[in-house]
Amino acid sequence: MTTDQTAFLQSSQHPRVIVGMPVYNGERTVAAAIQSILNQSFHKFRLIISDNASTDRTADICREFANRDARLTYIRQPYNLGAEENFSFVLAASACDYFCWAAADDTRSSDFLELTLRFLASHPDYIAATCPTRFKGSNFNSITMGDQSSTEDDPYDRILSFFDCWHSNARFYSLFRYRVLRSWLVKPDSFLGADWLLVLKALSEGKSHRLESGYVELGKHGISNSLTIFYRYRTRPIHWILPFFDFSKHVIQLFAKASARSKVRIFVTLIRINAIAFKTQIVHELRRLRRSMSS
Repeated sequence: MTTDQTAFLQSSQHPRVIVGMPVYNGERTVAAAIQSILNQSFHKFRLIISDNASTDRTADICREFANRDARLTYIRQPYNLGAEENFSFVLAASACDYFCWAAADDTRSSDFLELTLRFLASHPDYIAATCPTRFKGSNFNSITMGDQSSTEDDPYDRILSFFDCWHSNARFYSLFRYRVLRSWLVKPDSFLGADWLLVLKALSEGKSHRLESGYVELGKHGISNSLTIFYRYRTRPIHWILPFFDFSKHVIQLFAKASARSKVRIFVTLIRINAIAFKTQIVHELRRLRRSMSS
């Protein structure tokens, strides 16, 4: 980084950056997650933690950090809001130019904010940037993690390129321009693929970039990394046949003004991912049934 760039990032006129960390019963991992944010080489940010009425030592750990570092704001909810509402809470509590979520079991390289902020500050046509991402104990792979760059000029092509791997684990935890996340605040969506939809709506407004240095390590025990996610979001009979039914409706709306060719491509893509998810959840449920019958 040049001297001028360093001065820009660290000056009193720096872009406002907020990291939002929702947490529930994270006593085993939250300290490392907080420390990885507080250790950032870019210093001028705020970390907002929303504790979703944890019943373990999460509150004590967070308060201890908050007492030591004024950049950290700790908020304890009086009751459990639900995961989506808690993610929305930290976003709504943020008045900033740049925002990123940090899960309570994730860690980042100390230059994550510096690298991503520097890139976004110098590339106004990009709405998000991230670093190579992996699950803890796994390898860096842009296909399995979904953190590849989306640089197409056409917004519908950017959205379609998402489905080359249809994973959003990495891009969801990018550093975003705050303005592209405002739709999440209208009503946090609670259905299978809601995190994908957030990424797609952001891509409809601009490009995203994966840097070549820095890193993000995601916890591997979250619900999005488990087949129980089907059970959680299976709230209507249609979800047995079309697990991504609600997601698909929203994506079709995104393509309302797209060309006929793009509409056909997204329709075929949505059929394909629903078919794959249908097969995956049926196999999972049959295996679970066999285990329960044999026990």
